[in-house]
Amino acid sequence: MKKLMAMLLTATMVAGLAACGGSSTGSTTAAPAAPAETQAAAEAAAPAATEAAAPANAGGIFHSVEAFPYASLDVHKDYYSWHTQFYGISETLFKINDDLSISPWLAEGIEVDDNVATITLKDGVCFSNGNPLTADMVKRNIERLGTENSRYTYMLDWDIQTPDDKTIVITTEKAYPTLINDLATAECGFMDLDNTTDFDKEPICTGPFKVKEFIPEGDCTVERNDNYWDGPVNLDGAVFYKMGDEESKLLAMQNGEIDGYVDIAASSAEIYGTDPENYTLYQVPTQRRVYAYLNSAQLPDSVREAIVLAVDRDQVAAYMNGLISAATGAYSPDTPYGAVQQPMWDVAKAKEVLEADGYTMGANGIYEKDGQPLDITLSCYAKRSVDTVALLLQEQLKAAGIGITLKIEEDPDGTYMSTHDYQMAMYVSITDKTGDPMNFLEGTVKSGVYMEVAGFGNAETDAMIDEVRYETDADKRAEITNAIMQKLYDSHDMLFIGTYNKNSVLKTGAQGLGVNNPMQYYGIDAHTSL
Repeated sequence: MKKLMAMLLTATMVAGLAACGGSSTGSTTAAPAAPAETQAAAEAAAPAATEAAAPANAGGIFHSVEAFPYASLDVHKDYYSWHTQFYGISETLFKINDDLSISPWLAEGIEVDDNVATITLKDGVCFSNGNPLTADMVKRNIERLGTENSRYTYMLDWDIQTPDDKTIVITTEKAYPTLINDLATAECGFMDLDNTTDFDKEPICTGPFKVKEFIPEGDCTVERNDNYWDGPVNLDGAVFYKMGDEESKLLAMQNGEIDGYVDIAASSAEIYGTDPENYTLYQVPTQRRVYAYLNSAQLPDSVREAIVLAVDRDQVAAYMNGLISAATGAYSPDTPYGAVQQPMWDVAKAKEVLEADGYTMGANGIYEKDGQPLDITLSCYAKRSVDTVALLLQEQLKAAGIGITLKIEEDPDGTYMSTHDYQMAMYVSITDKTGDPMNFLEGTVKSGVYMEVAGFGNAETDAMIDEVRYETDADKRAEITNAIMQKLYDSHDMLFIGTYNKNSVLKTGAQGLGVNNPMQYYGIDAHTSL
């Protein structure tokens, strides 16, 4: 056990969480309470420190890091908007607040009458080039999002009218209860489609910052948008360096080369925590979960079921030391639509399942069948400490007689997520946006979508997902969702392991990196200061 712990601490030192993010003297407060998984707990457990308003036009350049390589700043493609919004470049009609409520941002408000929603833009909203954001431009951006991003093709079915420059009227086929959720996602940001000449490197958006220089899969530098519609911007700009491993980020922070970053590893948090005069730590629970796909085309049901039973999520969470909380489903069991969960840890039953299918224990402690050892390749990646979680799974499954060989990829989206060539594969995504199940159902469970790589999607559950999409009764939405999730769990196609906590660090005196918001795509804004 001590050997395993040492291995994990070493792995955690070099395996960074996704960073979308120095030292100086000052004061700080104690670390926050232990993480919780529910929204109610998120609201009750306030972070260690809060961000205060900074003086207007304080100036300076904020330095942070970016762990994931990405090729573009196009707001509508892939997940690039998670970066552009974090960098303060793009904005949406509505904003998800720290308590997961939704409030107007570029919009003045929304009025809904059955299947018709009327949205009014705020006065004076404009792009960084000074051109106004009009209702027609909003319509065209939504249509472009539906065309460019396969996760949002359903938006093309909306009837969007613009009776004047400030009014957008969206009519859906049926009453659509999660429309405001869709309009608050980072992907639904806005670009000046008429004047942007390079969508990948220099999109023209509405945020407090604009692109100064972007190196694909490298650093990104932004500068103040002097035409910002919502008042003065404090910083002169910011730089986000490409920096993948946690040890490099720790050293850069200690050397004063960066001012803060998001998603720090537990080992680094311990080090920062010993120096409260120079660093302030923040922690909030999120809805980002780490899970594994189990390929039914390559692994029999007995093996997949045994894997689910053999993983002790509580032990994984304990070893991760505050980075994640245990999870046995895509949704928290405290939510109405999280009433069904995967079975808990039961190694004895896992062995029974395998032996009932003809597996016998080999001399080396690994099950065999037809002369072949049960050895499974587990594909994973280093970001967000996924490789550390995989190492824990390897030890736990070995104890249950299931051999695991780790295969670490640099980019899951460029390998097994796109090729679907895996036996067991790790991934991380947000499964619950703003207290509603639709995001995960639409983005991972429904057949044919990008993250539905387990092969579970089928006509029956697709039809049930469509029911959830248009069902306005909350109890009925929860009932249908629980029925869908029970079918998913019974298939043993996915293994849910843990829920991430958002751990951040800022040098003392620095304020504003979205550290109190559970969503990953809020970062610097007009009030960020050094």
